[in-house]
Amino acid sequence: MEKLYRKDPWSKITVVDKDKEAIKKISCLPVETVVNDGLLYLDHFLSGGRKADYIIPAVPFHLAFEFILSQLTPLGARRREIPDVAGVPNPMIGNTADLYTSFADFLCPEDCSEPLHCSVTGKHRPKPLFRILMNLPGPFESKVIHSQQLGQGVGGFRLERLLNLTKELKKKKYKEQLILVSTACRCHGVASALSFKK
Repeated sequence: MEKLYRKDPWSKITVVDKDKEAIKKISCLPVETVVNDGLLYLDHFLSGGRKADYIIPAVPFHLAFEFILSQLTPLGARRREIPDVAGVPNPMIGNTADLYTSFADFLCPEDCSEPLHCSVTGKHRPKPLFRILMNLPGPFESKVIHSQQLGQGVGGFRLERLLNLTKELKKKKYKEQLILVSTACRCHGVASALSFKK
């Protein structure tokens, strides 16, 4: 957050954390702080008509998917298991059945700028991971929210993209077709699945 503030001192940043002690540690910075659950706050924030450019999901779960699922649950949407997905690098299933994928099988340096050639291995990556996820073949429709690098070691996605995808899924009412919802940058991503009941 300090990096983001240094990059653009005129930006308005709101930090949400349910841990009061974590919030206290950054109280010296010129940012708005809120003690709350991130997902609940996002819903409250939007229902109040507030707007933001970017969401930076520094939480141990797939925030974009959980928000979309919370909005679609009244329409009958349910979390589903991720099917076998071919063609993603270094796949790993997490504790909540989300699929994590990354070109890296090592810890990336914080100052990586997501170049076309890996800053560690030097290997060329002709297709970014968010494009690979968009074009996945399978018995599902794949939707991807592109996460962008906002500063060294800091990634986020446009709130507008999250809201547009939520509206799109609400309008289509996919019945039982499986929908894969991913958030990904050029090198790393997470995917979760949902479908609607008949």
